[in-house]
Amino acid sequence: MSIDGQCKKILQTLKCHTSDVTSCDFATNFTLVTGSSDKTVRIWDWIPGSGYVQRSNSPLKGHKYQVTCVRISPQGSMLASSSVDGTAVLWNLHSCAKLYTMTQVNGDPIRVCRFSPDSSILVTAGDNGAVCVWDMVHRSLIKTLFEHEGTTQSLAFTPDSQYLVTACSLEVIRVWYVQDLIDTTSDTVSSITKIDNALDMGVFSVDICKHIIFDENNPLIRQYKLATGGNSNEIKLWTITSKSVLKHKLSSKHEVIIEPYDIYDGHSSSVTCIRYSNNGAYLISSSLDKLVKIWDNNGACIATLEGHNRYVNCVAISKDSSLIASGSTGSNDKLIIIWDLTGNLSLDSELFHQTLSIQNTNGIHEFQLTENTDVNANEVTLLEKIDDIAEGAINSCCFFGNDLLATGSGDKLVRVFKVVEENNNIEEISSSPFEGHTYAINHVEFSKDGTMLASCSLDGCTTIWSTTTGEKYTSMPKNSLSVKICRFSPNCELLITAGDDEKVFIWNVNTMEKQATLEGHLDTVTSACFSPDSEVIITVSFNADFRIWSAEDYRCLYVNEDAHEYGIQSCDISQNLEPIPNVVQSENLQLDELEVKLWRSLLGHGGNVVCVRFSQIVSEFVCSTATDRQARIWSVYSADCLYVLDHDSIVTSCSFNLECSLLVTGCLDKTLWLWKLPQQLVFQTAVANKIHCRSKAVIEWTTADIVKWLKDIDMKAIIKNAQNTSLNGEKILTLSEEVICSGLDLGNLKIPHEYLCPITHEIMREPVTCSDGFTYEKNAIAEWFMSGKLTSPMTNEILSKTDYVYNLDLRNAIHNFLDAGESNISEDES
Repeated sequence: MSIDGQCKKILQTLKCHTSDVTSCDFATNFTLVTGSSDKTVRIWDWIPGSGYVQRSNSPLKGHKYQVTCVRISPQGSMLASSSVDGTAVLWNLHSCAKLYTMTQVNGDPIRVCRFSPDSSILVTAGDNGAVCVWDMVHRSLIKTLFEHEGTTQSLAFTPDSQYLVTACSLEVIRVWYVQDLIDTTSDTVSSITKIDNALDMGVFSVDICKHIIFDENNPLIRQYKLATGGNSNEIKLWTITSKSVLKHKLSSKHEVIIEPYDIYDGHSSSVTCIRYSNNGAYLISSSLDKLVKIWDNNGACIATLEGHNRYVNCVAISKDSSLIASGSTGSNDKLIIIWDLTGNLSLDSELFHQTLSIQNTNGIHEFQLTENTDVNANEVTLLEKIDDIAEGAINSCCFFGNDLLATGSGDKLVRVFKVVEENNNIEEISSSPFEGHTYAINHVEFSKDGTMLASCSLDGCTTIWSTTTGEKYTSMPKNSLSVKICRFSPNCELLITAGDDEKVFIWNVNTMEKQATLEGHLDTVTSACFSPDSEVIITVSFNADFRIWSAEDYRCLYVNEDAHEYGIQSCDISQNLEPIPNVVQSENLQLDELEVKLWRSLLGHGGNVVCVRFSQIVSEFVCSTATDRQARIWSVYSADCLYVLDHDSIVTSCSFNLECSLLVTGCLDKTLWLWKLPQQLVFQTAVANKIHCRSKAVIEWTTADIVKWLKDIDMKAIIKNAQNTSLNGEKILTLSEEVICSGLDLGNLKIPHEYLCPITHEIMREPVTCSDGFTYEKNAIAEWFMSGKLTSPMTNEILSKTDYVYNLDLRNAIHNFLDAGESNISEDES
């Protein structure tokens, strides 16, 4: 909406904080959050008839000292607050529950915090100049930047999440490429450009306009508008020009230039805070001169808001530009003033039509509904310890899906079980056990599609069984020595076997012919695995080395001769094709340029590690078993040990089920242990599978990325056309819409935009339907889950699952609706 400077008026005055109001922010549904030197964060909801009313579970008391900044996440599910106490706290905005506490380097005071526009990261900065980058999905510190020498009080992201701007008290502005910041494989990173002497006496506040200007002649060039304010009474405007240039087919470089283009001069003292309106048409500023000013894009001050008696520390503007909130300091003020920019609002006004219910009909707060009554909700629970299923040690166990379980034991038998959903009891299927081996089973493994089960044994034999009937499909030629490992390739075309003869054999599953023999290890090959794309093979041995081989021509690509001090007993590879968070992956692995780095070391076991296994799908977790009679569950990305599971004997094997709700462990004392994993692990697995922490810049999209995106939005019908035209990101940005649509045969295809999301109350771009039957904007419901909520935003009931499906019918309806609206507008204008 447009702002008429003549219509402004004070709508409401809030006085609740007992000290200076230091920060404020609006959510998409008009919820207001304020922070203060009184150590509290307060949440205000708009109630027609009363105006802003403080929520009953407010204030939030999570800081020991002054709160310096509050920011609401882009979709309105989370709230971040920072403090002089050196911490930033992540809150669930709806339940007011504390989700996570982040501590700045050396515990120094934090002055500012900002979410990226895609909600994937949070950045904090403060007195020591350090800028900390936090991964919001895994709640872990990704990187700390130390280039600023002064106090860093200002942060801002470009609206496409491509760049981060930081500014400090020594008048320096730096621009960072976000992908560099969140690359967890790189130890060092530098800003891509900087400006010295940007603002006299230091920068207090920066903001970037949400409107991006694209070059008409070169869509790879884009401009952002940056505003800065500080100890000077001036507001300086800058253009950040970014040019993406392809270095080669797999990556691009970014040329960034910052140039000043205007100065807004109207305040008589230091500018404390500046904020762009959501549509980018206006800039709001506050100052020590006790004034709030509204500027248009031409630099004209269209309104001056007078009402504070002391310095104005902070300002925020609602998403629809109808309201401004400003907070002030001083012993006789400490006010939050709500300004009406329309001139038409009153305390009785309805600011929005639909809201998230904070209370249910019985007056129970939402946060109470989300509390799990199970006291063990966040603990691993032993469901069953079975000691009568085998007459020998359980040497191997493997899940397929959520409920099919296989074991191999010292009694020569392979057994298959079904986990009953109702009570999680284990029941052996009718065709089990599978008999055929003459000595102890060393390993069992399901094929990716679950139709086959492979087993290998001390007898030198490897057998493939029918999972359902137990019939023997085939056996590989007998080896004279023990076979330690047998594993299927994810595409089910190959089987790898290896063992005491120091050789690795690759077999064609369909013909049972030997494809290759891999030689080079100097001791027993203890374990092996395929990459999730079936392109690479990894083998390990007792000789402490591991080797990486091409699955295409079986070349040895890499050798690490001394990976572990006392030999390697087990290996596994993440099933996630993008295993390291926030690292852009190329379309095809360049095997000739293979580089291997030690990424994490997990320390905690008191004995030899016997088995390691990733959780399935996105591989958020690792389970390890050892001779210390323990199994440990680790977070892959934080390297923290989450749970320690004690057993009565050496733990030989482990396996997660598909959704990470169950874990099975086998022991040397013939026992099989079934564990129920806490809901938070299930939740994190589901969320990580839905939320991509970072995405490539569009220019870097390969044809494979286009295909994956089309699959995600259920437009599989045009995938072949995209492949035939070799459509990639560079073509999307540089070719005309007509050329692209023609190549994809999209003449009559309608690509929808969106209706109102129940969470954001904004038009949906990617409507998805959840298990509660309601439809939400995909990013909004993903952020809802990321904030720790497992309830329906509409009913407050616990969701049975966090899956969702794209609502294509609604997308088309929204598109038609918007088209009709544009037609009507055109007719009216004519």
